[in-house]
Amino acid sequence: MLKLNFRFRNFWSKTPGRTPTATPSPQAKQESPFLTRLPPEIRVLIYKLVFAHDTIHLLHNKGRISHLRIPLRSGPAPHERESDYYYIYAPFSVERPHISSLLLTCRQIHKEAAPLFYSAPVFRVSLQETWNVFAKLIGPENLAHVRSLRAPVHLQQAQNSSSPALASGINSSSSRGRGRRRGVAQPNAPAASMLRPPTGSSCRDEERKVYDEFYDILATQMHGLRDLMLVLVSLPQGQVRSLQAEWHGPLRRLRGLSKFSLEIRNDADAEAEDTAALVMFLRETVCTRRDEDVVRF
Repeated sequence: MLKLNFRFRNFWSKTPGRTPTATPSPQAKQESPFLTRLPPEIRVLIYKLVFAHDTIHLLHNKGRISHLRIPLRSGPAPHERESDYYYIYAPFSVERPHISSLLLTCRQIHKEAAPLFYSAPVFRVSLQETWNVFAKLIGPENLAHVRSLRAPVHLQQAQNSSSPALASGINSSSSRGRGRRRGVAQPNAPAASMLRPPTGSSCRDEERKVYDEFYDILATQMHGLRDLMLVLVSLPQGQVRSLQAEWHGPLRRLRGLSKFSLEIRNDADAEAEDTAALVMFLRETVCTRRDEDVVRF
């Protein structure tokens, strides 16, 4: 496990505006006489202070992971929604870029601190693929400690050749939205299709593979996950709001959450009655107690 952290040191040290710290010598990695002399309860207090309950926004480029650490406010103001404070950026958000170096102190410290390091923060991604890559990097043992995740839902990724209703709902909603913003009539379907580059089935298959892999990771490897927020730009009226809609089929495999929310940025879609019914249905499903017979990794 320690070897894994050495290998991906660049992930934890790659923070904008900061110079990476020098790699410690192998001798320094093997022992930490100061920390290990402290009583266990004192060491745990130190870990909790270092690994504050912040938001870690993960980014990836060509398989490489970087991150921004964003301080999390203690709670929303009276005029704010509960979820708003998870998205606050602060000017001091990158002042503690190397706190994960504590995990590299020695094997004993890594074993004690890793569960807190992964369970304390709220992890956030802008692409589901980013989480898939991150999950492979840290491995199932560390992944099982993650408790809070914020991730997007891209309905187009859930679309495949067997779901024309979903595609129709998404495309018609997008067309209506563009027409309202620009105040112009939309082109007819044949003309619009000529302007768009063709999308091959292989591309759609790859997107669906990413989508399914994301929920498979959540359902089969993240047994410590308790708080999940999924973010949608819009939820068009029609089949996608159905309790049997294809896009949330993989999500319904999840169990054991304590908190689930579906953040929909389009206010009209978010306030619709059928949307509220869908959110309640999904919350009841994923917050159901996990089957005790599930194999834990």
